[in-house]
Amino acid sequence: MIRTLRVTIRVQNQEEALHFYTQRLGFEKRDDRSMGADRRWVTVAPKDDPVLEFVLQPSDWFEGEERQRHNELVGKDPTIVFQVDDCQATFEQLRIQGVELSLPPTRMSYGIEAHGKDLYGNTLVFLQLSPAN
Repeated sequence: MIRTLRVTIRVQNQEEALHFYTQRLGFEKRDDRSMGADRRWVTVAPKDDPVLEFVLQPSDWFEGEERQRHNELVGKDPTIVFQVDDCQATFEQLRIQGVELSLPPTRMSYGIEAHGKDLYGNTLVFLQLSPAN
């Protein structure tokens, strides 16, 4: 049985990313443990989601060419979509918290969505779905 879904977000600086996701997006830190050799396993998640966690994977986990490949992918992860109850309120709260926002709440055929970026340029979509017919 699958209990937890973990999605890896490539980051340059794990502590900086931890601060962004907890202080600006309002996530909670779920796990923070040593992996030996100055490495940390750090996960964050939306406070009310018992299943989803994001692994903050820094470049310093890797050496040589593998580190270079990792660095080239920072900020180019897939778009992350968060379903929200109130897109306008979420947008305003994120703006106050200093999140870079690129699309204000915009009505679409399926609901209302706004776009932002994390501190490395990964696209964040905040989606308020229209009620089902």
